[in-house]
Amino acid sequence: MFANSIPRARLWAMLIAALCTPVAGASNVIAPPQDTELSLAEALRRAESRHPLFQSYRAQLAAAEARTRQARLRPAPELNLELEDALGSGALSGLDKAQTTIGFSQLIERGGLRDRRLDARRAEREGLVTEAEIARLDLRAEVARRFIHVLSDQAQLGIAHQATRLARSTLAEVNRRVDAARAPLAERSRAQVSLARAELEEEHAEHELLSARRHLAAATGVMAPDFGALVGDLLQLPEVAAFDALLAQMQTTPDVLLFANQARLRASELRLAQARRSTSVRVGAGLRRVEATDDVGLVFSAALPLFSRERAAGAIAENEARLAEVGPAREQAWLKAQAHLFALYQELSHARIEYEAQRDRVVPAMEEALRQTQHAYRRGRYSLLELRDAQAEWAVQKARLIEAATEYHGHLIEIQRLTGAPAPGVSPTESNAP
Repeated sequence: MFANSIPRARLWAMLIAALCTPVAGASNVIAPPQDTELSLAEALRRAESRHPLFQSYRAQLAAAEARTRQARLRPAPELNLELEDALGSGALSGLDKAQTTIGFSQLIERGGLRDRRLDARRAEREGLVTEAEIARLDLRAEVARRFIHVLSDQAQLGIAHQATRLARSTLAEVNRRVDAARAPLAERSRAQVSLARAELEEEHAEHELLSARRHLAAATGVMAPDFGALVGDLLQLPEVAAFDALLAQMQTTPDVLLFANQARLRASELRLAQARRSTSVRVGAGLRRVEATDDVGLVFSAALPLFSRERAAGAIAENEARLAEVGPAREQAWLKAQAHLFALYQELSHARIEYEAQRDRVVPAMEEALRQTQHAYRRGRYSLLELRDAQAEWAVQKARLIEAATEYHGHLIEIQRLTGAPAPGVSPTESNAP
């Protein structure tokens, strides 16, 4: 079902490019001014250049390379020294009857054991490369989610500012009406309460934005925000491909390739275990000196472990089972992933429908209703309660417009992460306050 359509060379290139980029704390990393506007592309670049994630994978990759080099080595030869018939009792006291042997021995691996060991380490390294690419995609998706969250909070703060200005202008109008004896004093108190509530909502929106910016900074690899306002048009909803095209694209992602790497690793480990059934032979040769006769002779030796096949049976059975596990695990992951993709696609379509309804019908109608209510209130035809309701409903519908756009971008980010897209797109045009 799954195609190994991502070349290993490209995965290596992407990982090495990310791992070779300077990280946070390096002397050649210059912190940008805090008033610098930040686009999504720049946020992604910063994350890949300084996030600690890549320090971790750099160390893991170095360890995998070291294990591969170690697996390439043949067994080391051994130098042996033996002293016999010495320092005993009777005729064997002292060193007069001693026999000294200096020998050299070498373990000879059979059954292609070295090649199988090297294959297993190479498969392990390839799996790590794929895992690093998956982590990179996860990081980019997290940065995009945080970026969209900040854009949304910026827009919500803009709505809160407008709501406060409306409440303030309403209080000024109420004061004029009360001073002219055209409204009771209670209306002034209610208008003051509305203004106080609007100011509290504005303050809350400011705190939400500060928290969102902090989370975005953490996603890019630093503790505190080192950027100014975000640049992006939240209300521009990118188009998405048809579901069948997304489903086909999902079969070529690093997440899917990881199962292929696992299958190769399990198969190489099985071949390694099978190779260990073949008995390795240790051979040796040396010189023996007999002190009693002052003679020297050659010594030869050979050692052959017994029951190697029986001792390897358990490891072979274990690796056969682990290899057989990969296929069902891959099928299970695929079933879940395609169902999740379908659900996200439906939610994405609904978010677009709701956004367009809010943009084209609900919000314009609510803005017109607010204008008419304000005009009628100034003419004494509507009460303050009706004006406050219209203002509150206006704020709710404007906020819902932002929420629908945010939901669309959020679903798009998840779809692009599932399908292995490099990063979601947000227009660099600044128009976040509708």
